[in-house]
Amino acid sequence: MTAQIAQIETNAVAAAPFKKIDKRALLSMAVVGLAVAVDVTAGSDSTFTEIVTSLDGWMTGSLGKVFALGALGTGLAIGVVKQSVMAVVTGVAVALSASVGPGVLTNIFTATL
Repeated sequence: MTAQIAQIETNAVAAAPFKKIDKRALLSMAVVGLAVAVDVTAGSDSTFTEIVTSLDGWMTGSLGKVFALGALGTGLAIGVVKQSVMAVVTGVAVALSASVGPGVLTNIFTATL
């Protein structure tokens, strides 16, 4: 029994340096991270601009509406068959993602600090 207690105390002493967090080091790392992030601009690369424009046009246009309506219709049909509202919720979530998602992603990647 005393050997187990001694082993626990030894493990506690060995792990003690990791329990204390140096707040000054953490603050300095945060300041450096913020200083580096000031110069960051999301989406500044223009390598795939044509593809992005095409996909964005498709998803916000009639193709996105087809995906949204198809997902909603499929969710409604599965919900009726299973007599569960969860399939309808999934269909609505996919429909919202198909219709609103491209605009949200475009705004995320074109955001500036």
